[in-house]
Amino acid sequence: MEGRHSHPSTPIPDDFVQKRGKKRGSYNCGRCGLPKKGHVCDLTKESSEVPTPTSSDAKSFVLPSPLSVVRTKPTPPLPPPRQAVPQLRRALSFDDIGVTDESPGSDDDEGEGEGDGEGEFLDFESELDLGGSGKLPANCLWEVFKRLPPSSLLSSAKVCKGWRDVSRRIWKSAEELRLEVPVKAQIGLVGSVLQKCPGLVKLSLRMKSDVDATMLACIAFSCPNLDSLEILTSDTSVNRITGDELGRFVADKRCLTNLKMEGCSNLGGFTLSSTSLSTLCLSELFCHSKMVFNCPNLKEISLIFSRQENENTDLTAMMNGLGRSCPRLQNIHVASVRLTHAVVLALTAANLRGLRMLSLVLGSEITDASVAAIASSYSRLELLDLSGSSISDSGIGMICNVFPETLLKLLLALCPNITSSGIQFAAAQLPNLELMDCGMSICDPDLDSPAAQEKDNVELQRTPSSKLHLIYQKLIIKHSHLKKLSLWGCSGLDALYLNCPELSDLNLNSCMNLNPGRLLLQCPNLESVHASGCQDTLVETLQNQVCGDFMAEDNHFPCKRLPDGSKRIRVPHSYSPQPFDDGKRKRRLSKQRCAVLVY
Repeated sequence: MEGRHSHPSTPIPDDFVQKRGKKRGSYNCGRCGLPKKGHVCDLTKESSEVPTPTSSDAKSFVLPSPLSVVRTKPTPPLPPPRQAVPQLRRALSFDDIGVTDESPGSDDDEGEGEGDGEGEFLDFESELDLGGSGKLPANCLWEVFKRLPPSSLLSSAKVCKGWRDVSRRIWKSAEELRLEVPVKAQIGLVGSVLQKCPGLVKLSLRMKSDVDATMLACIAFSCPNLDSLEILTSDTSVNRITGDELGRFVADKRCLTNLKMEGCSNLGGFTLSSTSLSTLCLSELFCHSKMVFNCPNLKEISLIFSRQENENTDLTAMMNGLGRSCPRLQNIHVASVRLTHAVVLALTAANLRGLRMLSLVLGSEITDASVAAIASSYSRLELLDLSGSSISDSGIGMICNVFPETLLKLLLALCPNITSSGIQFAAAQLPNLELMDCGMSICDPDLDSPAAQEKDNVELQRTPSSKLHLIYQKLIIKHSHLKKLSLWGCSGLDALYLNCPELSDLNLNSCMNLNPGRLLLQCPNLESVHASGCQDTLVETLQNQVCGDFMAEDNHFPCKRLPDGSKRIRVPHSYSPQPFDDGKRKRRLSKQRCAVLVY
């Protein structure tokens, strides 16, 4: 150790010297490890200042004289040991995701002992090493996992620890979930999935197996913050939930606002009481002794009853109860063959001032008198659906007189007493109308029977003159705001003339007697025409008319006469001396081609 002297007042232990000393024959500095050539070590002063030894280490120090001064400067922290470069990990090993400390656990135990997920997050600024091939931002992984279906997300959690952690946080952050339950699935499968989503707000279940009160109990336990619930059934499933069980579920879920359930044939009588429920949709209702809705904040209700002959629900009492217990109703949809004029009178007596949409479907006993009662009580309707009723052109006249400025959607399908004159009058008197459905209204019942379809044109010409107005009807509509028009099944329609600049969807399915030579469509924004069940010549005419406008717009080259004046030819714009508006050309070329749909 010649040429190396320590501070005289601070002896250095032998083990420290052996550790910090340079090795014989080395060309690097023994203190910092850098090459010696042209190097001045910065650790010279630090190595000369050694901390005061403690009592346990006093034996390793030698005091040369009683006048020696011992420095009491605190020990500087040693630099952390240099980490070795790890070996290349396999691709997509996402262990570098910056998350808060949490025991990873197994994927099967994710739902146990977990909170609401507050404070857990992904560091989107971090990057994930792909085995030296590049850097993958963590937000890319998050976006990919977010778009996976539930089954794939469960499978991805079994790949590695990093994927399992990310999938667990995806489940925790999920607010909407759609599940399809297999035929022989047990309730534990649905429960294990729901427990992974403590913050779930919207749940939609498509059941292929039977559903009962156990499913409702599982949902109530696993989803405390559920806001919207949808249970859809299939041909292989049966809804066994009773009215009392559904009433208890709605009463317990105080944050539930939307409820939609199909296959409610086993409900029986029920009472729904909730201060938070705003939307209620129940379908396939059958034989209900009592139906009580105590929902003061309910704004939309949809009740679809079974079409069986022995269905005998008292709709009049139900309408009276809606007026008393649901004063904020805005949308009402009821589909039942037992809708009568008395039910309409009970609805008008309810005096629902905020009613904006009214749909009473399949009520064959609803007449023009019912329309008069509706018009006298509710003059601000935006949607009126009386499909399947017995109203006539006189009822349409009442509708036009009461709702000229507010009505946006008018649906009068399956109304056999309506003619083309009434439809033309409605289109002329309702300037803000955007949707009109008159399917199966302009038709002759005899022509729709199988025996009548076998008749040839000779027999059709022998039809009595009293029925000719039902067969050969002409419809002319000119409207500036109409966007959707449905004339499906109008077998009595012979001629159609449309001048609707905003029309985008036209339904002519099963218009079998529409004459191709008496068809004229002036609808520049038309996007789709449905023509299933029509004649081949009619389909050909539709394609020529709706596609001809597009070809005319595409033919944008100007014409120029030859110098001798003998012929006019089209020349490119680069050779035309006239200026051309590029913006106008782009607008023309961006026009969508209309599609004629034939199934």
